Amino acid sequence: MPVTLTVNNIPFEYPVSGDSPGWGDGATDWATEVTDVLNSLIGPNDIIQTTVTIANNQTTATNIVGLSFNTGQVRSAIIEYSVYRTSTANPTGHSESSTLVATYDNLAASGSKWSLIGTDINGNSGINITVLDSGQFQYTTNDINSVGYSGNMHFRARCLQQ
Repeated sequence: MPVTLTVNNIPFEYPVSGDSPGWGDGATDWATEVTDVLNSLIGPNDIIQTTVTIANNQTTATNIVGLSFNTGQVRSAIIEYSVYRTSTANPTGHSESSTLVATYDNLAASGSKWSLIGTDINGNSGINITVLDSGQFQYTTNDINSVGYSGNMHFRARCLQQ
């Protein structure tokens, strides 16, 4: 006797062990709907949660490894991030979390292809985040003392396609 599984408010009669043959259509319909739901959770250019090391006193803009978007595919992105930096001189640490909204405009002037707006910035990590026309995000940081230094950034992103 099948069990009723509901996905997106659609009930599916899903077979259980020992059910008679003939249940392939129901199982396939359920699997198709579940696949559609899962695909809506993460898009082809989304970035799952990633952790990178952040250098101390980084005065030259440096790539944030893994935080880059294909300008031929991505129109905008919502990036959530958190940064935590600590050193012997600053043992309580410096932290920050924010949501960045990035929008790509291929008709904009060189050096201005992406607009970047930070919302809900909370903290004092001493990081500055920028983005190149190519879609590569970069950072600089202030000096909180290199002795016993540790710095990490966690981020994830959801994209809207062009």
